[in-house]
Order: sequence, then C-alpha cells, then structure tokens
Amino acid sequence: MGNILLPGGLGLLLFALALLLLWRNERVRQQERLHEEYKQALDLPGELVYENIDGQGETLYSSNYPLIGQPDYIVQHPDGRLIPIELKLTASGVTQPYSNHVMQLIAYCLILEDYSEIPPTHGIVRYADRDFTIDYTPALRKKVIRLLSDMEQRGPQDPPPLKTQRASKCRACVFQQICPIGRDK
Repeated sequence: MGNILLPGGLGLLLFALALLLLWRNERVRQQERLHEEYKQALDLPGELVYENIDGQGETLYSSNYPLIGQPDYIVQHPDGRLIPIELKLTASGVTQPYSNHVMQLIAYCLILEDYSEIPPTHGIVRYADRDFTIDYTPALRKKVIRLLSDMEQRGPQDPPPLKTQRASKCRACVFQQICPIGRDK
C-alpha cells in the first residue's frame, strides 16, 4: 500500500506545482497585457522609460544646476532623445500653455541633459483636452537658468516680487510671513 501512496502523492504534488506555475505565468502575461494597454491608452510619442504618476518615481537631479524634479512621464524617442511629459489634467479649454507649466517642463529638459548623450529637443504639457509641444530652445533654457540664479540670490529678507497670488499658494510659501502680498492670506 505504501508503494502506491508515495508515487501517487509525488504525482499530485508535481501536478499541483505545474498548476501553480501555469497560474503564475498567466498572471504575469495578464499584467504585461494590462501594462501594454495602459501605455497605448496614454498615447505617448515613444517608449515609456520613467513614470511618476503615483508619486513613487525616482527623483532626478541636475549635476550642473540646483535643480531636482519628478516629471510625470519620460519617454525615449527612437533616436535616443528623452522627452519629458507633464500632466496638468485639471485644466481644460486652455488655448496656450501656462508660463509656469512651460518653465517646469523646460526645467525637466535641463535635468534630462544629464541623463542622455542627446539633449532633449522638446517636452509635452498635457492638459485635460489638449497637448502642447514645447520646444527646448536656447532662449527658454537660458530663462530657466536665469530664474534659478535669481532664486539662489533671494532669501527671507529678499522675497520674489509678486503683484498677486492665490491664497492657497501663499499659505504654502516659505516667504509668507515677510511677503506683503502673502502675509494676510
């Protein structure tokens, strides 16, 4: 009787392991299909190489400038260029990109110069109903570098000049206590 139970038990164990492996392989294939469908739904202009939608993306650093960031997506163009994509999905009906969104995107391009031999040529700001391709021009690059320099030179006694600002931004600003605009917001 023992001669029959041992081989039968081993056979059942091997059968269970085979089923477990088949189930695991099917789960992996299903996850790959879902990921591929997700990438297609995003309609990205290249291969997705970085994603920070959930806030868990790696922080990127510039070695030449006091700049760090986490773009929403980075895709790699077939020629090797990296393209940052910034989502601003709460805005719609926008006829041109907001200047602060453009500066944020150009700052990501500046950071990405450190991550590829080929510097970016553009980035994309994606609003709820429209995308804007922003060329990474020398003039915009210089503007971001100039803004970084201005920010470095400012301190608590020398806040940035503002005429108006939203109260929610003022409440989160480190200069609120000394800013004539943000002090009472």
